[in-house]
Amino acid sequence: MNTWRVLGKVLGYLPGPFALNLLLWGLFWMLPLATGYLSREAFDALTAATPAGPNLSTLVALLRGTAAARIAVNTWGVAVWADYWFGLVGWLRRNLLERILSMPGARALAAAPSEAMSRFRDDVDEVGRLVELIVDGVGIVG
Repeated sequence: MNTWRVLGKVLGYLPGPFALNLLLWGLFWMLPLATGYLSREAFDALTAATPAGPNLSTLVALLRGTAAARIAVNTWGVAVWADYWFGLVGWLRRNLLERILSMPGARALAAAPSEAMSRFRDDVDEVGRLVELIVDGVGIVG
């Protein structure tokens, strides 16, 4: 089976949680930009080189708010990702087992049982890591 077809089916299995993960991790990776902007404004306020607008205490409060938001997004993102990850790899492992059990008994496994264990554990985890790379990659690049 083609890698891109597998990836398309995997991403289409749970589209809602996948989209939520993209949103949360994109937000997580972008929040430091807000922190940088607010830090710049705070240092500008210290030098008194800023026009009328938010004062230093307002900017410090906003910095605290963005830090708290990043912590909250990270906590929520980890919980959503764990739920998505275990649902996805469980679905893949169930499909693998279903395929093996649907084959004739004498031909169900052409290789050693240890290779089957490797497929259930390592190959499924690699597909999950590819999805994780997509989620984090979109968040970092976005």
